[in-house]
Amino acid sequence: MTPKDIFVRVRMAPEINDNAEVKYSDYNLIAALNSVLSIVYNTLSSSSNDLLTQEKELTLTDGRAALPSDFLSVVNVTAGNYVLKPQSKSNDVDEYSYRIRGNYLYSGNSTVTLEYKPYFTDIDYDTTGTELILPNYFSELLKKYVVIVLQGGINKNDSTIVQQVTDDVYKLTAGREYSRIDIQPVWRV
Repeated sequence: MTPKDIFVRVRMAPEINDNAEVKYSDYNLIAALNSVLSIVYNTLSSSSNDLLTQEKELTLTDGRAALPSDFLSVVNVTAGNYVLKPQSKSNDVDEYSYRIRGNYLYSGNSTVTLEYKPYFTDIDYDTTGTELILPNYFSELLKKYVVIVLQGGINKNDSTIVQQVTDDVYKLTAGREYSRIDIQPVWRV
């Protein structure tokens, strides 16, 4: 699923009805999609869900390696068969530990594998044909909220819509590798 795929669906939506591409420019659609994707990415990044998890092998020089440009948070750091432990700044790192300071990862290993969650980088005109990290089943949710944005129903101050997007993302991903479990108490008499 690419942003262009979503734009086609948005333009075909009855509320938008812009198959001739005269009501909304691609830049309008890009801005609306960026608003929605920012909320979706923030929601997924703060959950235990693994949908956004990326993996990158880092080669350390003099005990450090630059973090990926889209690095947000660590999921796991491994070297060989070991899961490395995060080290506080008061202790030195060794081959069984790592530390992140600024834009660098420090460790006593020559290479490590970093599993991480990326932050959302805005889509621009040149990247509308690039596949999104999100699975295809997000397409309807993205279309729905891009339509709402285009109709003026969302802005940074509209917490109701932001909460609605967040709730829909959790519903869509609940149970995926036990990312969220809602337990309802059963009352017996």
